[in-house]
Amino acid sequence: MAADLAGRTVVVTRASHQAGPLATALRERGATVVVAPAIAVVPPLDGGQPLDDALLRLEQYSWVAFTSSNAVAATFARADRRGVRRRFARIRTAAVGPSTAVRVEAEINRPVTLVPERHDAAGLAEAFPEPGEDDWCFVPQSSQARPELVDGLRARGWNVDAVSAYRIVTPTLSDHLVADVSGADAVTFASPSAVRGHMSQISGNAVTGEVVCIGGTTAAACAEENLPVAATAARPTDEELVEAVVAAVHG
Repeated sequence: MAADLAGRTVVVTRASHQAGPLATALRERGATVVVAPAIAVVPPLDGGQPLDDALLRLEQYSWVAFTSSNAVAATFARADRRGVRRRFARIRTAAVGPSTAVRVEAEINRPVTLVPERHDAAGLAEAFPEPGEDDWCFVPQSSQARPELVDGLRARGWNVDAVSAYRIVTPTLSDHLVADVSGADAVTFASPSAVRGHMSQISGNAVTGEVVCIGGTTAAACAEENLPVAATAARPTDEELVEAVVAAVHG
């Protein structure tokens, strides 16, 4: 494998429990990796009772839609605690993109019903079929989720039950990590929340490395922060994110 990132330092801003595969892929290409989590995933402030309630009445939903791997993990962990995992056997599933679909399929042991061609929340809403009169869609999501999926489904006539499955908080970085980040050649972002968290962590200091995003929604969050994006992954996968880093630092 080409060591085309040799001598380059790349920042991974994913949550600690999710950073490993991307960090490994970057190191395999020769990069020095700085893991500086910009987000942490914690339980929702409501204690998860609305999620429990939705899981206990899962039979009333015809679809469940996932917009992140975090939502998948939080939902099925809670389903296991309540002993209702088997109730997902009959429900149709939708995932915002391939990586989320892989996580869902690992949990349900069957293919996801729907993955949109455009891998964002609005694209997922548009890809849904027309609802029947009594069709309901269950959307377990972040407490800070953007409204595009829920609003898009409701605009198309769907009954939607959206509940908080988790929330995102911003960890504090040590001084030495902030220094390592400031000297990096590239910074990777895999979610809008990571963009916002990172900018908060560096307290308004300039991002000097090339900014590389996993997709258009994350790139849009960078634009909101006046953060120029050097490259965006062709598809929302770790492999394509690494290729985008290579393109950015050699561009």
